Amino acid sequence: MTTTEELLQKEDAAWSAFVDAFSKVPEDRRSDQGVVPGWSVHDLVWHCGFWAGYVADVLRRIGRGEPSEDAQDWDAFNAIVIQDGRGMSWDDVIVRSEQNRVACREALEALPALTDEAVDEFKGETFEHYEEHAAEILTFVGA
Repeated sequence: MTTTEELLQKEDAAWSAFVDAFSKVPEDRRSDQGVVPGWSVHDLVWHCGFWAGYVADVLRRIGRGEPSEDAQDWDAFNAIVIQDGRGMSWDDVIVRSEQNRVACREALEALPALTDEAVDEFKGETFEHYEEHAAEILTFVGA
């Protein structure tokens, strides 16, 4: 079984690689769309940062024994997230993403028991997510 510490280590390594990837993008290209269709590096960084915060809330619900399933139109929800992010400066996106990341890690550590559901939620919205978008950013920047 995976441990909390192993998950935190994977998240930390993937976040560092994600930061390294987006740090390679010149400042004047951060808002250029095309990393993925219709999205910029700015958008992807906020997207990952937002979802880290979202999963912190999911983990807290799991810890309280509440249902974590959420029926949503995820594409529509992501569109709202991206629009909100576009209203933030680059520095705000970075700061808020880091804050959400810390909240997510703390929520994982606070769980009374590490369930399969919690593991899946955490890894899907943190290190797997960061790795996916880091690769896209590196392709975009030609690294």
